[in-house]
Amino acid sequence: MTILYPIGYNENTFNILLNKEINMEAVYYYDPELEYCPVKNYFEQYRNHPKDSPKQKDRNLRMLVDIRGKIDMVIQNNGRPIPPISTPLKEYGCIEIHHRKNKDVLIRIIYFRSESKIVLVHSFEKPSNYSSNKERKKIEQEFEIAKERKLLFISNPTLYEKYE
Repeated sequence: MTILYPIGYNENTFNILLNKEINMEAVYYYDPELEYCPVKNYFEQYRNHPKDSPKQKDRNLRMLVDIRGKIDMVIQNNGRPIPPISTPLKEYGCIEIHHRKNKDVLIRIIYFRSESKIVLVHSFEKPSNYSSNKERKKIEQEFEIAKERKLLFISNPTLYEKYE
């Protein structure tokens, strides 16, 4: 049996092309107006604080580890969405990572791909269930913030800090 390869390719070069891995890295978007990274700042509230009880410290650590695991999975998937961990926000040109904080609250971490980077631009909490127009509008505003930060990053791709 004869296999036809695209012009300029042979078996070896075609296999390299098919198996090519993109080395993605996650970065925090840096907001020059705020003078900090909004997602990194959001995560700070879950770092251990001296006044936290051991139970709260454990809960916070587990949550950060779970979120880190989801971001790592997205990196391994070259930034593409992985339902149900992450889903595209097509009208905003971003993708959201989902994490359940507790039975009533969901955490959303918004990112987009830019070359070999997964840029974490925004994060927020929302109720698990909501039906009011007021809540819907508030969530749409959060997505608009993410979209605006994406556009700012695209116009200046040096606005980031490494994700650690």
